[in-house]
Amino acid sequence: MLIDIPYKEIMDNGRKYDVWLLRDIYENTFTDIAKEYSVTVSCIIGDYKKLLLLKLQYYVNHLSIVHGYGDTKYFETIWHDALECYLDRKCVVAYFEKEYSDILTEYRNGEPGMPEQFLQALPPLRTEFSKRTVSSIVRLRDINEMSFAAIGKRLRMTKQQAERLYDCHYSILCSRMLGEIVKITGDSGICGRYLWVYNIKKGKKGYDCLVNEYPEICKDLIKPQNGVNKVKGYRFGHL
Repeated sequence: MLIDIPYKEIMDNGRKYDVWLLRDIYENTFTDIAKEYSVTVSCIIGDYKKLLLLKLQYYVNHLSIVHGYGDTKYFETIWHDALECYLDRKCVVAYFEKEYSDILTEYRNGEPGMPEQFLQALPPLRTEFSKRTVSSIVRLRDINEMSFAAIGKRLRMTKQQAERLYDCHYSILCSRMLGEIVKITGDSGICGRYLWVYNIKKGKKGYDCLVNEYPEICKDLIKPQNGVNKVKGYRFGHL
């Protein structure tokens, strides 16, 4: 049986709650907050992340009780989907506050939530991304030289998701290209020798490394389409 936890108890976490207030409500940098407490930046970031996690646990527990569930599984699934979409715990907290505004505002009982401007700018929750979206990310990054933050804003996703989809695109290209190179050269040991490259230099860096090592072979394999490099025979599906 679930037991509701008063939101005010989250304020008993000492510095962690103060760090959250200073960061999200008063918009201080982590560096300035660290100086205020005479600790390292990594320590402050750790406090911040722990407080966001605690917020989510309180929210999921309370929402489950309000909706009459005997456990938190339903809202934990929403939590998981939101985290997969945003890759940012702050955005997951904002999603819950925006989606269940009336319930959670009452639950906080006068304590602040995420700033309204941040809630309004939150990208929509998506469970998959099309190959067209991924191609747009690659084009905007490689051709237009846009930052992942700018790409995310244009395509209505977080900068973290834009970067992950970009890296995933090139990681898959690397894998396919490596397979084709093995077929052409007959050298099955290539995969083992390049394993460290993909572990250390994932995504675009791994792709560039492979292209530089086998320029002539890769030139024949790569077929540009609308400014996006694709390996012959390769189709990018949903992610």
